[in-house]
Amino acid sequence: MKRFFFLFVFSSFFLLFSFEADAQNRRLERADQAFELRQYSEAVDLYRRAYNRVRRNDRREGVRILYQQGLCYMYMNEYRRAETFFRRAVRGNYPDPMAIFYYANALMKNEKYDLALEQFEQYKEKVPDDWRGDWGIQSVQKALYLMENPGLYEVNLMRSLNSRQNDFAPAFGDHRGNMLIFTSSRDDAYGNKTDPWTGQKFTSLFVSYLDRRGDWGNPVLLDEGPVNSEFNEGAPSINSSGTEMFFTRCEAIPDQETGCRIFRSERRGAEWGEPREVKLVSDSTISVGHPAISNDDMRLYFVSDMPGGIGGKDIWVAERTSAGGEFENPVNLGPVINTPGDEMFPFVRDDGTLYFSSNGHPGLGGLDVFFSRLEGDTWTTPENMGTPVNSAGDDFGIVFQTEKNSGFFSSSRSERGAVGDAIYSFYLTPVEFTMRGIIYDDSTKQVLPGVQLQLIGSDGSFTQTESSQTGEYFFDKSRIRTETSYELLVSKERYFNVRGQESTVGIVRSREFVNDFYLEPIPETPIELPEILYDFASYELLPQYQDSLNGLIVTLQDNPGLVIELASHTDSRGTDAFNDTLSQRRAQSVVDYLIERGINPNRLVAVGYGKRVPRTIDNTIVRDGFTFEAGVVLNEQYINRLPSEEHRDAAHQLNRRTEFRVLSEDFDPGEESPDIAPPVRINQRER
Repeated sequence: MKRFFFLFVFSSFFLLFSFEADAQNRRLERADQAFELRQYSEAVDLYRRAYNRVRRNDRREGVRILYQQGLCYMYMNEYRRAETFFRRAVRGNYPDPMAIFYYANALMKNEKYDLALEQFEQYKEKVPDDWRGDWGIQSVQKALYLMENPGLYEVNLMRSLNSRQNDFAPAFGDHRGNMLIFTSSRDDAYGNKTDPWTGQKFTSLFVSYLDRRGDWGNPVLLDEGPVNSEFNEGAPSINSSGTEMFFTRCEAIPDQETGCRIFRSERRGAEWGEPREVKLVSDSTISVGHPAISNDDMRLYFVSDMPGGIGGKDIWVAERTSAGGEFENPVNLGPVINTPGDEMFPFVRDDGTLYFSSNGHPGLGGLDVFFSRLEGDTWTTPENMGTPVNSAGDDFGIVFQTEKNSGFFSSSRSERGAVGDAIYSFYLTPVEFTMRGIIYDDSTKQVLPGVQLQLIGSDGSFTQTESSQTGEYFFDKSRIRTETSYELLVSKERYFNVRGQESTVGIVRSREFVNDFYLEPIPETPIELPEILYDFASYELLPQYQDSLNGLIVTLQDNPGLVIELASHTDSRGTDAFNDTLSQRRAQSVVDYLIERGINPNRLVAVGYGKRVPRTIDNTIVRDGFTFEAGVVLNEQYINRLPSEEHRDAAHQLNRRTEFRVLSEDFDPGEESPDIAPPVRINQRER
């Protein structure tokens, strides 16, 4: 990922704590030490195990641990978890206002822009002189604008190049664009050491070749030395003739602080020669990396935290007087390009345009890709490439194919099929569209005939079709028009609707959209909501269980005619009156949450059943180490016969649950309170 070595962190946002080790808590002391050594994968686990014990004795220290866990997850690029811990730290009144900023940043990374704006404004109020407050507010405003005004590029996840680990920073290895060299921490990376920062292997350079069919082959190690080593290698840049490669290497030397370095290797036939360091700084503690060689081979752009910069990581340029010579006299690109934040991963296109990633210029969240042109001696104001190239995640490491409006970049965005940092393609080409697919019963996996499909275009067009006896449907190119957005509604009686959207706006390359849908039958019996559990005698919907309602929210959005009952049940302890009231409040807490998420309240009925309907175990469950066999009814007689208090508590917890069932399918929201479903991504295969 872009934290690749020391160089890839958001150092301008980094707050280094002065740790005071607690001699009586060795686990916490080890956690703090691991954090200080940037071993975040190990640190977060140690913090987690220390938290419950510490918070009982020292609430203030417990809040600090929450904050530390948030930092760990942030540096590990796990922003959903980071958001949770920063939120808890803020609510626990953690004294450092940076908790508010990091919480706002995590909200933005998770595309919760309205909430992020509130937190950025609060941070600015507390720390009015810090540039990050204004940056955050401007970024939210910019993000909302860019999301409403998408760019012209089409983006696709490159499944053939990506792995279950981080894959990023691609570079073309020749001018024809038939070789792609990139960075990866996949299991096949050279050596057997694990990076304590990420818990993955140290990164190596991999290569993939384009075959005659136009498909990228299985990536393999670029070599097993001399380029790849036991250390981190990555972020390559190859000159236009494909004979000279620059890349970053970070060597880990025990008891010695060393920065990352740029190395240069010459290609001899099919092999890369012994790398030589590109001497740009004399101080071994300064990091340099992310090289980008110009089209004429005479200028090397790179990233460094050397003195004389503007922010955390800045982009610099050094020149040489002859091909193969030494680069000298690094010059900072100045405040038009560089900010108090981080500017990284430069790339120089064949027309001289500079592309780079920044978290200091306003964007959608994290690193966004920007571009600027050199006019005379002045760089133009950087422009955000917009969506879909940029996202709420980190978008970086862009590279264009020579003389073409296509290439690759890497991103940490949340997308089905992507894990961590992944490589994406982008292109800008002419287009004709068709759409086809197969409809299945999600329960039986059998094809479904007679399914209604309505395709509604943003230009006012409307067309519909019905799936055949083999479950297939097809819209030809006369029905799918250019520069048009479409909503696709798939429906059949006694099934939950599926709703998706497609758009041809700005797409200029032919494509056949293949969208297969799985329709879920509406059951007659109640459906238990997963992991909606409550503390004893409490009706509060805990934050950690709110995510469990997201599936229900999507279902209600995709099926605007549904009216459902939210039924809550208690365990058998307490009086009937108490449990009836408690269960009603629990059901209402779920309804209230759904209403907050935009669901029409007239579609929701909260019912508390108290302890009158004990749970029947449909499938064998193991809870807290105790097994409950299928068919068991968790009534009071059964629970009282259990051998231990812990066993009985587990059974009581299973009885405390919330379910929903469909009451009707013909709700009409009317004109005053329409329930509009947002776009939902649908499975897509490109042909």
